[in-house]
Amino acid sequence: MKKIFSIALIAATLIACNENKSTDSTVTTDTALTTTMPDPAMDNMATAPAYTPANGDVMMKDGKMMMMIDGSMMVMDHNMTLGNGTMVMQNGDVKMTNGKMTKLTDGTMVDAKGTMYDKDGIIMNENMMMDKMNDTSRM
Repeated sequence: MKKIFSIALIAATLIACNENKSTDSTVTTDTALTTTMPDPAMDNMATAPAYTPANGDVMMKDGKMMMMIDGSMMVMDHNMTLGNGTMVMQNGDVKMTNGKMTKLTDGTMVDAKGTMYDKDGIIMNENMMMDKMNDTSRM
């Protein structure tokens, strides 16, 4: 009887140890490496969200200078001097504090502090402003 019990115990143990669980898994690894060189003119895009106009900001819209007043865009009816000394004229000309002139194009804006933004709401650095100025002088 002990032999039968021992054989049954060994058989049960072998069956338990040999239980096959099917665990098929597929791992796919993408080995492609993509390198993108940063564009210095786009540095501010990665760090700042697009700007949304606020009270006191001005922008060129459909060829007219507009000013944000109490959440609504109104026609700009006078020339303005902004927080940093930048002057914005009713015709869209902008005289920066360094004396350089540029002209706003459709969608570009200047906030109440004097920071300029492109049509996508991204801060324009001086090189971008000069490019815009050169583009408008060719027209």
